[in-house]
Amino acid sequence: MGIAKRLKYRLSDLIRLEKPDALSSRYGKAFEKAVLALIKARDAVVALRTFIEHYGEPHTGAFSKLIKLTPWAKKIVEITPAPPVTLQIEGVTITAQADFLVKYADEKKELVELKSHILKKGEWKTKAEWSLATKIMRMLYRKAGYDYPLRLIYFVENGENVVPEEEVFIYPKDDKDDEVLINVIRERLKKVTNK
Repeated sequence: MGIAKRLKYRLSDLIRLEKPDALSSRYGKAFEKAVLALIKARDAVVALRTFIEHYGEPHTGAFSKLIKLTPWAKKIVEITPAPPVTLQIEGVTITAQADFLVKYADEKKELVELKSHILKKGEWKTKAEWSLATKIMRMLYRKAGYDYPLRLIYFVENGENVVPEEEVFIYPKDDKDDEVLINVIRERLKKVTNK
């Protein structure tokens, strides 16, 4: 494969997820903190205040999304930030981190990856990359001892409305499943290191 230019890559760099601009990044971080507040306080008003505190101003789209996440948030009894995980492959370290580790009233746990970006019609490639990254992240967490489903939550335009959608990944389940994803990682590594 040749000598890698870097010895450490974030999964998002490897998958080539689009990097948000400064304002979008600030929005995403504020939204994540607001969702954390929503789950901990079980109160949308507290979540809205948290968003404004971290973003610096009100944002009707964020408020609408937080309200739509409230029914899911109320099912959660415990939440912590997800721990970072790594994978060593061909001398390169791949790092990843989901947003949250949650526990429901039935004692089941899940990792959660939250996307604040609203998918518009035709953004299927972005959605496909998110799904690939989530599958790889699920593998990294399972290998690190966190064998929980990984829930990807995102938002899509549905006519005039924005609605939350989610996918729960339980794949990959074992080392045989991992082979496919490890080959994908190797291919992506070749692309980023052979520039």
